[in-house]
Formats: sequence, structure tokens, C-alpha cells
Amino acid sequence: MPSSAESRQQRPPQSRAGNGMLRTRAAAIDGARRVLAERGVRRTTMSEVAVRGGVAKATLYNHVRTKADLLALVVEDARERVVAAAGAALSRGDLAGALTAAAEQLAQDEVLVGLRRVEPTALLPLVAPGDGPEWQAVRVAVCGALERADRATDGAAVDLVLRWLLSFVLSSGTAADRSGGARRLALALPARPARTAFLTPGDPGR
Repeated sequence: MPSSAESRQQRPPQSRAGNGMLRTRAAAIDGARRVLAERGVRRTTMSEVAVRGGVAKATLYNHVRTKADLLALVVEDARERVVAAAGAALSRGDLAGALTAAAEQLAQDEVLVGLRRVEPTALLPLVAPGDGPEWQAVRVAVCGALERADRATDGAAVDLVLRWLLSFVLSSGTAADRSGGARRLALALPARPARTAFLTPGDPGR
């Protein structure tokens, strides 16, 4: 058996560069979320994001080249937060609970709350579904949630859920709006069609 020293030598070294990239990404997102919530999209600058995120401006530019790249990171992070919020209820098979949790996350998100106050027009592109990779990722996430809840995953069902969730980007509504709407939506979504096995002559059970 190899000694502990030999085992350590055989173990692949951790990538310091990779860890640094993750830290920079997290700092960039944190700084951007703070500035966006306070100043809006138009008045957000890369310099201020770097200061609020606690990273050097040059380091930030090494990770994200433009403000558009930075905003894409923030949107990706927001999507991950919504998926994480819904995850616990989905693991219990509670679609209404998952929809409620997702709506709560959107309603109370720091950036969205701030933009509703300081620059509501910046929210409009976020509620106009398109064909880009960001929207494709959103649709995949919704489809995965419906599949886990044993609901239909066709385009109509995915779009219905998307339209309902996106309404809380523009306006948080009330807790009753979110929970009641989630229950009604969960009831309206059809179950996933059962798969039919076609038997050929000679198959057992025919």
C-alpha cells in the first residue's frame, strides 16, 4: 500500500487559478447586485462594481469584458437562485410549493426590488422571452421542474409557467397572490402522459 505521503503526491493538485476565478465571479456578482439594486442598470459602472465587490478593476475586466457580460452573470445567478429556492419542495413532489418558492424568490430578489424602484424600464427585457442561450437555459430549468413533478413538459406548459413567474419580475404582488396563484397553476398543469409500450406478436403478456 502507498504511504500517506505517496498518496498526497499522487493526488492531483487543486487549481489555484480555478479557485481564483470562482472567487472573482462571486465577487463580481455580489458587487453588481449591490450596485444594480441601488443605481439601476444605466448608472452602474464597472469601477463601482469592482469597489463594491472588493476586487481590483483589472481583475474584474479579466473575468468580464463588458457590462453586458456582467449583467449576463447576474441573470444567470438569479436563475440559479430561483431553481435552488424551488428545489426542496420539488424533492417532496410539491409543485405548488415549488412554484410559490420560485415566485417568492423573484418577488424579494434584491436586484429586482431595487430596479422596480430606480429603473423599472430595465426590467422589460427580462420579461420578453427570446431564443438566446439565457432563455434556453430558463426553459430547460422549467421543463426539468415540471418533469420532476410528473407534469407535462410540452411548450405550452413551459410557457404557462414562465408567463406566471415573469409576472413577479415586474411586480412582487402579495404573498397571497403568489401562494394562491401557485396552487391554481399546479392544478391547471396536466399530468405527464403515460408512456405506452407496444407489444409485438410473440411478446410475453400479449
